[in-house]
Amino acid sequence: MRLTLADSYYLKAKAATSGFCSDWEEVCEALNYALSYDENHCASLCLLGEIYAKHLSMPEKAFECFDKVIAIDTNYENVYYMYIKYLIWYNKADRAKKLVDFSQTIETISKAEINWLSSYIEETLGNYKTCLKYLKEAKKHCYNDHYYDFMIDEQKRVEKKMKLDKNKKVPKKAKKSKKKKKK
Repeated sequence: MRLTLADSYYLKAKAATSGFCSDWEEVCEALNYALSYDENHCASLCLLGEIYAKHLSMPEKAFECFDKVIAIDTNYENVYYMYIKYLIWYNKADRAKKLVDFSQTIETISKAEINWLSSYIEETLGNYKTCLKYLKEAKKHCYNDHYYDFMIDEQKRVEKKMKLDKNKKVPKKAKKSKKKKKK
């Protein structure tokens, strides 16, 4: 079994995007070659979608790329993680939730990653308790210390946000108790 030309050019484009300074000329050239050899190359379409969403602020074009990947191969799991993340970034929580639900039907999908993304959706909606439930579930499906530690850090960050919300509510209660004392 060998790599196709599309695979080779995708890997070249992916390598050019990694690191502190991306070589965008090489990324574009390699990605265009990959897609010219195979216009349905899922990994290349995902990378193109990521570039549209993350670097060019063109979410609709990115979503078109991700939709095309799902149409080509519903079992291509990497598209779901990326697509859901960018839906969240662009305030499309309802769409992201639907995609999470659908992605859970994919046998090879990472339960830890999908639960983390669900927690991310709930956090952006301000549902911190639900967010923490998803993080707890994600931790159950972590199979390396690095990702588990990431989940713990996420949990701590969300708990800090919960405390901020509690601090906002305290002054209102304090005002009510002062009014009662005056009577």
